Amino acid sequence: MRVYINLPLNFSIDDQDIVEEKCETYIYTKQGIYQKYKKHFFTCECDGGGIPKTRKVVDGEHEYLIQENSLKINKKKLLTSIPYNCYFVNRFVKKCYLDHNITFVKELDNDHFESCYFDLNNIEQLKYIGLYVKKKL
Repeated sequence: MRVYINLPLNFSIDDQDIVEEKCETYIYTKQGIYQKYKKHFFTCECDGGGIPKTRKVVDGEHEYLIQENSLKINKKKLLTSIPYNCYFVNRFVKKCYLDHNITFVKELDNDHFESCYFDLNNIEQLKYIGLYVKKKL
């Protein structure tokens, strides 16, 4: 599950030792989202179907937005022609592995739009995210 926060972090992903970097290419259309795998584009679908489910959780002084299911590539649905109105997104992804099996992910779309989130295996790890967030003054 992905956990988004709206607070500054007390560490920099560039200073971490264990960092995994990769590039992904997406096509956003009115019919759906397609991800490049090898030389072809395939449909991306949610784990549970439909749109990603999000919920807001308040834990003490911190507020979190949790996205429970994520997009997965469906290699059975190939994109055969590129639609007229579409957007190509080149996404640069950096993953940093923190303590307590928490992964911090920083995504940069088209070298302009940035999003950061924590990737957790279960909800019990939510209490450890406060270690990586600056305290409010």
